[in-house]
Amino acid sequence: MELNNFMKTYAEEIKGNFSEYDDQRSVIVVPLDMDRQQAVVGEIDLENNLISISSKVCVAEDNLRFKELLEENHRSTYGKFTIVNDFLKVESRSPVDSISDEYLKNAIQEVAHLADKWELSITGQDIF
Repeated sequence: MELNNFMKTYAEEIKGNFSEYDDQRSVIVVPLDMDRQQAVVGEIDLENNLISISSKVCVAEDNLRFKELLEENHRSTYGKFTIVNDFLKVESRSPVDSISDEYLKNAIQEVAHLADKWELSITGQDIF
């Protein structure tokens, strides 16, 4: 799958902004309600044959409401909360060979909305 080409086309479809980091990674700035936006990174993990869609929420600190985050994990279809490099993130990981364009679109939207919802709830800001 040409993830970067998909990400560019989808960014145009939703009137978002697209940037390519390298052959395996790019980002879409997804426009949301209330003039908010959320940066969503798409990345291919060639070693494990996975596509990762992720977005930062905030710096992971001890005062996070972990129980609420885990309950949200249960309600979400694509995105799950993770902590990577001291950031709370929403991430969706799927095998490259079983992923469709529709799945990716849904994953990008859920990751963006979920990350933004919790970013606003935790920080009160639009940082990422």
